Amino acid sequence: MESLPTSLYTAQAVREIDHVAIAHEKISAYTLMSRAGQTAFEIFKKRWPMAQKILVCCGSGNNGGDGFVFARIAQAAGLSITVYDVKPIDMQRLSVEARQAREAWLSSGHAVSPFNEIDFLEVDVVIDAILGTGLQNELDEAYVRAITIVNQAKAQQGIGVFALDVPSGLNADTGTISTVAIKADVTLTFIGLKIGLFCADAYDWVGQLYFDDLGVDASVYRIVRPRAHRFDYETIQEKLPLKKLTQHKGQNGHVLVIGGGEIHYSGAACLCAEAAYRSGAGLVSVVVSPEALPLMARAAPELMIYPLVKFSELETLIEKADVIVIGPGLGQNKWSKRVFSLVKTVHHKPLIVDADALNLLACDPMHNPHWILTPHPGEASRLLNHSITDVQSERSSAIEALQQKLGGVIVLKGAGTLIKSADRPPFLYSEALPVLATAGTGDVLAGIIAGLRAQGLSSLEASQCGVAVHGQAAKQEQVLGDRGMMASDLFLHIRSLLSICS
Repeated sequence: MESLPTSLYTAQAVREIDHVAIAHEKISAYTLMSRAGQTAFEIFKKRWPMAQKILVCCGSGNNGGDGFVFARIAQAAGLSITVYDVKPIDMQRLSVEARQAREAWLSSGHAVSPFNEIDFLEVDVVIDAILGTGLQNELDEAYVRAITIVNQAKAQQGIGVFALDVPSGLNADTGTISTVAIKADVTLTFIGLKIGLFCADAYDWVGQLYFDDLGVDASVYRIVRPRAHRFDYETIQEKLPLKKLTQHKGQNGHVLVIGGGEIHYSGAACLCAEAAYRSGAGLVSVVVSPEALPLMARAAPELMIYPLVKFSELETLIEKADVIVIGPGLGQNKWSKRVFSLVKTVHHKPLIVDADALNLLACDPMHNPHWILTPHPGEASRLLNHSITDVQSERSSAIEALQQKLGGVIVLKGAGTLIKSADRPPFLYSEALPVLATAGTGDVLAGIIAGLRAQGLSSLEASQCGVAVHGQAAKQEQVLGDRGMMASDLFLHIRSLLSICS
């Protein structure tokens, strides 16, 4: 139960799984609700074994029904339980199972009270059973008030907050928050992992995530298509390249990094090139503008630096390489634009397009089935001619639009990095690492992907493994603190993580 599955679903898809399970397996909706309440109580006791006074905030949907089941089980276990209706309930609009759960609580001699903030003064833990996946539009005033009071009590009194299914106010499909949302310490989600728990704002609101399929048979999940597939470092380790004892540098691939179009950006090209080496590439060359050469001359001596004066020489350098990266430190000057115009038409070799090369591509978009594009949300917004807000609020839709428009493999960076190739659902990296929010980490990622691609991984595999290794390196570095990391601090971890698999 504590290990998470890899398939991610929309809220509607989870409802379909629920309906299929009820129809095909002859499981009643109330049985599923009862299982949810039981699992919630078990998780609750693990996290808060000493808690005695519990407040259960219930909404009018099935999420509220889960709350009533939890309340009844907790009460029977000897805990002090108070149940609130967050807003007045129209009994005629309740589902059969939600009404059944409510009536079971009432018939056992317990009450349901109107929402009252005074009782928060005596509470150890609040159970959020308000909305779950039931958020449709803007929250009404009663929900906003209740959620705000719960969050204030958490911040001011240190009470625990346990969300059932999805923190109320968080969009289960996009991970966005329109007004307010419950800031949970623990979230227990049911039947299918909701993709919104891994997108946008979600990482700051979900807390520790648990999952229970409520006993739904595996065959049911084959009927409903996931929205995406989750991955992390543990799930991709078997894809990482292995080295033979007799291997020589020519067998590990030659990466060509094209960047450093302006002297004050040339450090980005160095970071990318060194990351390719640290990822196992056998040879790394760097093409820069003549202006950037003095700074590049101080770079790692293993790098072969080519100041490009004659553009006719670029084709020869490309032919010698196995993988090309263009963009880190490229700039958008005359030299940069000329170089990009020559490189963007390369179709016969893997091409990774990053940073300023993406901004140049946005000015003249084209389709290439062989490249890997690695935009952050700002670059993605320019490629799609949308606002950053639009991209971030619909990341799954944004990456599908990018892939359809531009082709190849798209790596949409950010919390919950998404990877999309043609004809497959996206893959989502299920970690959010604040230490990566610093200059140069994107250049390092491009270099890792290039190094892995040069060693024979497919574009999709190199992108997945690159994102996972990059993230795991950041996770290891984050042990030292959330602040102060530099992109080059990742190199030692990258080498170590890839050596484990050799």
